[in-house]
Amino acid sequence: MADTAIVGAATFASRLLGFVRNAVVGALFGQSWKADVLNAVFSIPMNLRKMVAEGAFSTAFIPVLSKTVEEDPTGARSRQLVRALFSLQVVVLVPFTVLAIVFAPQIVAVLAPFGSVEKQTLAVDLFRWFINFLFLVSLSAVLMGVENTHQKFLIPAVSPILFSVAVIGSLVLLFPTMDVYAQVPGVLLGGLLPILMQWFGFRKLGYSMVPLVRFWTPDLKETVRKWGPALMISGISLVNQQVSVTLAATLPEGSVSALTNAITFWQLPAGVLSASVITVYFPRMSRQVARKDWDSASSTMVQGLELQALLLVPAGLLMALFSEPIIAIAFQRGQFTYQDTVLAARVLSWLSWGLFFSGILNFLQRFFYAKGDFKTPFWISLLWAGTDVAVSVTLMHTSLGVAGLAAGSVAGFCVGAVVSLFVAWKALPWRRLGRLFWFWIRIVVALVPVAVGFQLLLAVTGRWWMGGLSLTSLGLLAGEGLGCLVLFGLGLLALGIRPWRLGTPQGVEK
Repeated sequence: MADTAIVGAATFASRLLGFVRNAVVGALFGQSWKADVLNAVFSIPMNLRKMVAEGAFSTAFIPVLSKTVEEDPTGARSRQLVRALFSLQVVVLVPFTVLAIVFAPQIVAVLAPFGSVEKQTLAVDLFRWFINFLFLVSLSAVLMGVENTHQKFLIPAVSPILFSVAVIGSLVLLFPTMDVYAQVPGVLLGGLLPILMQWFGFRKLGYSMVPLVRFWTPDLKETVRKWGPALMISGISLVNQQVSVTLAATLPEGSVSALTNAITFWQLPAGVLSASVITVYFPRMSRQVARKDWDSASSTMVQGLELQALLLVPAGLLMALFSEPIIAIAFQRGQFTYQDTVLAARVLSWLSWGLFFSGILNFLQRFFYAKGDFKTPFWISLLWAGTDVAVSVTLMHTSLGVAGLAAGSVAGFCVGAVVSLFVAWKALPWRRLGRLFWFWIRIVVALVPVAVGFQLLLAVTGRWWMGGLSLTSLGLLAGEGLGCLVLFGLGLLALGIRPWRLGTPQGVEK
């Protein structure tokens, strides 16, 4: 569990700084049309990186690199694969970036269809700068995948922090002279700094970024074969997320920013807790599968699902309960009003209920990938994305408004998680699966006193957060949050759950 804690702490810092970036944007622009355009355009390269630099890439690259490490102790195949991959990125992403800049008006018209000429012009200008980030973050992802495969987690986990620091610093320092364009230098510098930070560890492991002339090697072919299905699956997720932004752009002013601000908070536990578990457990499962040690791979999957429940179920409940206080304290200053808080908190509250199901869905996708099964997650992704869009379109024009998009996301996550778990049953011993369900039930029962205690306390204190950030509101949030965690911890102990044993051999129920 130590590696998970390291990755979690570093990822938490990165996500927290991502929230600070949104808070700075909120303070400078509120939830105005400029904030809507900035957030909508910024989301495009950030979503694309999940296909070519994070999710789809890592699920294809890490298993193949793990295989080469196991089969060739000299490291020659591994080094060749990495150089070949750098070559492929140059050949593909450089022309893609050029085309994206040339056809920016057409791309933005589809992905961020704002109603006025002024908004569309700004969106196109920002897109032409932001899209260059994609190539840089793709190079960084190779370095990160190499170090993670060799069980080096600290530097890769810390390096994304530099991106957030660069963006925040750029906004704060350059806003007086560059206005909404102040984020551009920070995004480009933030793409370069993680590469520099990971370079030394990468070189120490014996790898090189020098491209190969003849790079179409057998191991690269295998990576691309796995990358293709994973790319399709991530593409479904990308389209789904971009559809949410596109739909929000058609709703009243402030909807895109409310959705973006809510997602920023939602991504704290999703990115820190869930992704940290996946970052540590996916390479482990991949190497176990490479050795054809299916019993250990199954055991690792159970450990991951236990940790997902322990971390995400309470995080989701607390986020739903404290949605208004945390939005008010985090964002309500400058141009950001209490009405903006209510709108963003409503979206966040809905999203919170899908946190656990999202974690289960993402983790089980990696389990299928480790087994070399890409068909199953592809069809499941189609199912959850279709559910999301159908529910979102149905609810967005009701009284829920932009919160209807969040409700659609929750519905999609629930359907995807349930189907994924049902399909994965055949890989689990039934006795172990039964104990897993019993573990999940005890987690939910341990949270009942937390929900009851919060409602009783609210009746006494009232809505103390309406004024935004103050020492009193910050103290109340910290105190009530800590009290909820203590109640949850006592509930776990009363139900026989010892969190410190999870993720260790003695904590795995055989």
